[in-house]
Amino acid sequence: MKRKLDPMSLNHLRWVRMALKTVGGWPGHAIDGRPHKVLCFTLFVAIECALVIVGEILFIINRFHVVSFFILGDVYISMALSFVLLVRASIPIFERYGIIMREFIRHFHLIHFKYTGGHWEIIFEKINKLSHYFALFNITLTAITAISFNIPPLYNSYTRGAFKKNRSENITLQFSVHYDWPGFEQEKHFIVASILNFWLSYACAFIICIMDLLLCLMVFQIIGHIQVLKHSLRNFPKPQIQTNLQELSTGEMNETRILIEVMQPFSGEENECIENKIKECVDHHLFIVSFAEDMSQFFGPLLAVNYSYHLFGLSLLLVECMQGEEGAYTRYGPLTLITIAQLMLLSITFEIVASESEKLINEVYYVPWEYMSVSNQKSMCILLGRVQRPIHVTAMGMADVGVQTMGQILKTTLSYYAFLRTLNN
Repeated sequence: MKRKLDPMSLNHLRWVRMALKTVGGWPGHAIDGRPHKVLCFTLFVAIECALVIVGEILFIINRFHVVSFFILGDVYISMALSFVLLVRASIPIFERYGIIMREFIRHFHLIHFKYTGGHWEIIFEKINKLSHYFALFNITLTAITAISFNIPPLYNSYTRGAFKKNRSENITLQFSVHYDWPGFEQEKHFIVASILNFWLSYACAFIICIMDLLLCLMVFQIIGHIQVLKHSLRNFPKPQIQTNLQELSTGEMNETRILIEVMQPFSGEENECIENKIKECVDHHLFIVSFAEDMSQFFGPLLAVNYSYHLFGLSLLLVECMQGEEGAYTRYGPLTLITIAQLMLLSITFEIVASESEKLINEVYYVPWEYMSVSNQKSMCILLGRVQRPIHVTAMGMADVGVQTMGQILKTTLSYYAFLRTLNN
């Protein structure tokens, strides 16, 4: 009897669910099969992001000629992150997000195929182990980044007497996020602003990084399915070998005899089994491609926004790290590290999908199709045509998410960084 397993029993998916629930990003209704419902908390986070962006724009307008180059850079980084956060916070509002997540959790996850035999269990264990440690690393780094982004400004403000009752008006207070709203100045509401900034940093870190983590976990499952399909093709039934003893005439008294191995065409019964096997492979490939296309269509804009932020924000982060100010490395170092790490991990993970899917071409071709019946040969020809196109996830159809795009972004980022350094000098 086939055992029914729940992917949500796995630790790494429970961690993701817990983290996303705290920021209104987990589509629990859809996964449970209930009608689509937008949580009030989800709307609150999205509206809050929009208000922060407005406040940051007002800060730039009001203080452009007053604050330093590095504070402006800090505001630009925060505004870029706020925009990414707004996009991510808006994702749970769309019903399609819940549909894809339900498909992933309830149907696509490898755990549902663990006990179907063959190579499934081995692949599941490998992918599950990878997902566990990958999630642990990602969540730990995210938490460290959220905390470290707020500690230096708070500590510097504390040493300057920010928490004293009779605080001097001449001291310069520091904030992790800068914004101006009509009737609200951060300097006059230091404690409230600091608490709000900590929440904004937490929400930003966990919505962006944990959603990226969720994307990677989904891609790991795609890779697992491709590896199972490769194994199925590699272990396709082979034709029987018939050995014939044949005399080789040399014109001498003693004739030479040699053994000749002849591959026999598949019998009618074998062709029926092969027909079912081909159908399974075609269906499996369609299953993989369909899920990958759904991911690409829905998450493509999100990945495009990601790449835009990496292109713009990473150069500013490098400038801020190199400013030499007290606490700059503590504050911007982890954020720079996780920005580069997210770019690399996403790009490399999606690149592996394309690379693994390209290997299917040879696997299909090496199947002994020449010994099959004509109808099976036609089916193999169709399958060969289907696997010619590698599985790619694209950013809004403009660029493939992969190592090549990552390299171009890093190269452009360094050019922007050098340009910004000259402006500061």
